[in-house]
Amino acid sequence: MVLIIKKVLFSLGLLLSWHFLSAQYTISGRVLDASTGEGLSYVNVHLDSSSIGVNTDQKGNFTLENLPSGTVHLTFTMIGFQTSHVLAHTSPIEVKLHPEIYLADEIVISATKKTQSLHLAPASVSVVTQAALTAKGIRSFDDAFHDVSGIQVTRSSGSNVQSLSIRGASETAGGGIGNRVLLLLDGRPAITPESGGALWNLVPLGAIERIEVIKGAYSSLFGSSAMGGVINVITLNADTVPHTDFSLEYGLHAKPPAYTMYDGYHDFYRLGITHRESQGKWSYVFNGGARGNEGHREKSSFTTYNAFGKLTYHFSPNRSFQVSAMYNDIFNDTPATWLSRTDAYRVAEHRKDDTQHKREINADAIYTAYAHANVKYSTRFYYYGGITDFVFNDDPGNDSTNVNFGKQFIDTEKVIVHRGGNNTQLDISIGNDHYLIAGIEVQRDYIDGRPDTVLYGVHTAWNFGAFVQDEWMISDRFIITGGIRFDEYSITNIFSEGNISPKIAAVYKATSRVSIRALLARAFRNPSIAERYTKFEQGGGLSFLPNPLLRAEKLILSAELGARMTITPQIKIDASIFYNRYKDLISYQQRSFPGEPLKFEVINLNNAIMEGFEITADYLPLSWLKLQAGYSYLNAWDASEGRFNDVLPYKSKHTGFASVYTSFKKFNASAQARGRSRIDEVFIYPGSEPEGYIIYNGRIGYSINPKLDASFSIQNITNKQYEEIERYRMEGRTNQFGLHLSL
Repeated sequence: MVLIIKKVLFSLGLLLSWHFLSAQYTISGRVLDASTGEGLSYVNVHLDSSSIGVNTDQKGNFTLENLPSGTVHLTFTMIGFQTSHVLAHTSPIEVKLHPEIYLADEIVISATKKTQSLHLAPASVSVVTQAALTAKGIRSFDDAFHDVSGIQVTRSSGSNVQSLSIRGASETAGGGIGNRVLLLLDGRPAITPESGGALWNLVPLGAIERIEVIKGAYSSLFGSSAMGGVINVITLNADTVPHTDFSLEYGLHAKPPAYTMYDGYHDFYRLGITHRESQGKWSYVFNGGARGNEGHREKSSFTTYNAFGKLTYHFSPNRSFQVSAMYNDIFNDTPATWLSRTDAYRVAEHRKDDTQHKREINADAIYTAYAHANVKYSTRFYYYGGITDFVFNDDPGNDSTNVNFGKQFIDTEKVIVHRGGNNTQLDISIGNDHYLIAGIEVQRDYIDGRPDTVLYGVHTAWNFGAFVQDEWMISDRFIITGGIRFDEYSITNIFSEGNISPKIAAVYKATSRVSIRALLARAFRNPSIAERYTKFEQGGGLSFLPNPLLRAEKLILSAELGARMTITPQIKIDASIFYNRYKDLISYQQRSFPGEPLKFEVINLNNAIMEGFEITADYLPLSWLKLQAGYSYLNAWDASEGRFNDVLPYKSKHTGFASVYTSFKKFNASAQARGRSRIDEVFIYPGSEPEGYIIYNGRIGYSINPKLDASFSIQNITNKQYEEIERYRMEGRTNQFGLHLSL
């Protein structure tokens, strides 16, 4: 009997084993890059609700064995690509992964150095697209930010940007020196080594795909200068088919009011060409252009030439090498203050032959590799070089303008700068919960300002930085991002200082339409060589006492609470409140007595608080109509001990804008209004505080055929007479015609 039972059990076991084995099978396939059609290696292929998984081979092939019969649920993941979920029941299968950039229109990379949805960015972020630049009739890069809440651009002429400030951060009086907003080109620094400023008006519009504006303290990722925020210009990538664009713009400045006693109609132009193409593993982009402007007043003319190129080679979908470079050449009049408020278009005789000639090149080479489904590696070598010539006696035969007049003391100045550096970054995705970024940056600056009796002489500076950041996805709705960076800055044999910049941020997706963000951070800015060593500024006739031991400016607390809301599919609102407390802000303290020539010393003096709120709303009531408006309130006050008053100079409490865009058949049109309130205090020319203003602009476009568009725009429709900085009259009304040809 026992023997019979054993035989029955043995037979039943064989039957069950055969049934189990027959219920398992194998699935194989290949994973492709959707944009190139090539196989993707190191993609993680995982059977849902199990521990079964493999990685694709070098050609993108994979095989999963011992799978249960029927339909199986597979998940394909890889850093830099969208996750794909597939139901598979036959073999072989083909899966195409799209790069993350194709997720949606509202995608940013600057907020965390990785691609992410705008709703999940742990900071206030604004995006300006190429389409928006065209729709608004933007003439230069610095005009691109008029529809971004919290940004204030201050200019002394059409070619000279004194400062670009986010939430009041940047200093205006320094003439563009020591800007507290970091400009990046495709992620590489694009600020001048000698001044710490950026040539905001020299970024060619035709090379821009979009501009990302990150507000708030971001030294934890980018180091010095990212106190008020970061502006990252993302340049064009190549098309899959050859594509060429030509643009031509020509315009006129309106005649100034009769009381100014300044006559003449002066013109301006812009030419541009852009070509994009891909051939096999190679792709490239080229943009070239020229701008010229006779100026709307004396000493405001300029001519610029730009060239930009980007060459990319894809070894495979997982590895690429890219080289890009941008060259700018600008010859311009040196800006000069007006003679009087009623004679605001003319300047003093001794300033009429002052000119500047700047040449700069900004280049980088970057290698990127996806070494594993969860690992990305990149290393970037970058270079910035510039030569600037300042001429103060361009007409020696004119005694009224030569250096012996008593206002200027030398004929020429020259500044030569070189900056080289490397930034290496490692991205690691740990499971589904953590995304870790770590990197190091090494940078060397060489500055030669001649003559050293006036400028700064020869100096070499080094900076070393190391950073780490972890993005922790606690749940599908709650993300915490924490990071820290250490920087060590030194001027050879003279000065050194270290700074630590921590940050913690959180994003909570309350509903599918509402995300709430919060940020706490610290930031800093190393004073520039110009701030430490300049002795005399001939443009304004100002003397300075050198101070090579200036300490870094510090943002000791930056706090923000904000929300991004999609009220309805037609209405979107972004609102935030912010608080920034600064320590050791650099101040220009007057050392001269009444009746003496102006003399200043640059010192660490000010403690300041800048707090406020901003709101931006987008409304799309109809498919052919879009409305946008924004408002910012800034309460900036001096918190220093022994202060004379609480007012911080060059700050406007209120700024705002409103825009409307519409299209009908072959026509499109836009109108904008922007304005800001009065500046209550200045310190270079007290008593000349700029009044508040509102500027109205309009544009209309017509599509002649699918390849050719024409446009006409008017800037400053009411011919408003105004200043952004004291004693520098801005442009009145301008009329501009444009043509755009796309082949």
